[in-house]
Amino acid sequence: MTLRHIVSWKFVGETPQERDAHAAEAVAAIAPLRDSVPSVRALSLHRNELFDGENFDLTLIADFDDAEGLAAYAAHPLHLPVTALMKRITAGRTATDFTV
Repeated sequence: MTLRHIVSWKFVGETPQERDAHAAEAVAAIAPLRDSVPSVRALSLHRNELFDGENFDLTLIADFDDAEGLAAYAAHPLHLPVTALMKRITAGRTATDFTV
């Protein structure tokens, strides 16, 4: 079994260019966690392509062995600055966790 963690963010910014810049900053911060945090089994990031300004802007899909693996990721020292960054550049967040 795998625990799938899906998070979507809506970035601050009035223009697509501002949101694109925040998305690039977020991807640059999050993507390295795929190889740096031992409990991450898979991690991908996807920029929204349609209905800019209406839909959320960026989605993370990450897989872990279990809830403990997700908790280890959330508390990992390399993840904590990412959390601070995302709070600074986002206007909204939603998440879903489920077993696949």
